[in-house]
Amino acid sequence: MDTTAEMLGSAAVAAMAELEGFMRDLVDSITRDINDRHIPVRLLRPEVRVLHAHSTFESVRTLAPKNDKFWTRRKEIARLHMSDDVASLPARSEKGPQPPLRGTTIALRDIYEVATTFGFRESSRLQGNGKIIAALKKLSSYRNTYAHGSVPPAEIFSDPTSEIANVIEYIGHVCDLLDLLAEDWNDVLSYKLYLEEPPAQHAASDRR
Repeated sequence: MDTTAEMLGSAAVAAMAELEGFMRDLVDSITRDINDRHIPVRLLRPEVRVLHAHSTFESVRTLAPKNDKFWTRRKEIARLHMSDDVASLPARSEKGPQPPLRGTTIALRDIYEVATTFGFRESSRLQGNGKIIAALKKLSSYRNTYAHGSVPPAEIFSDPTSEIANVIEYIGHVCDLLDLLAEDWNDVLSYKLYLEEPPAQHAASDRR
């Protein structure tokens, strides 16, 4: 029984690791596409402009009122919608998570944050799918509890044999989530949905 419980815990860890890796690749891919195209900041979606100004926001958060740049940094943020500066979003780094990811176990809020930032067409469908939400919460809970070793596997899965089918089902729903996200990822890159006025907006709408 303990072996079965350990296998279920390992499966939850592996499934969430796959999702986290997928989200990191997704964010990095879209970020690199934006940076490589030398796009003026004013042409980006407001949510993406925030990523360009990430370091400025960090500066605003930490600068004391007496600092000479206290108001300068705030004015820079206020003028983003007019800026012709070339967009430069934070790159992938080993030192910390790539915005808008938080560096924690992927939860629905993280996926929704990425979706609404980069302009996924149907971000609301992620919140409306009860089975995917429930599966994500279950696997996330299993992953954290098992990986931290705070509770013995046999307590996480008190009846591991009957839990096998459940965990398989949860992983299946997460695979469905990956399929949905892959479609949106492709659309963002193909139709430049990270722009405030995507050039192929109507064509993409007709395709759907």
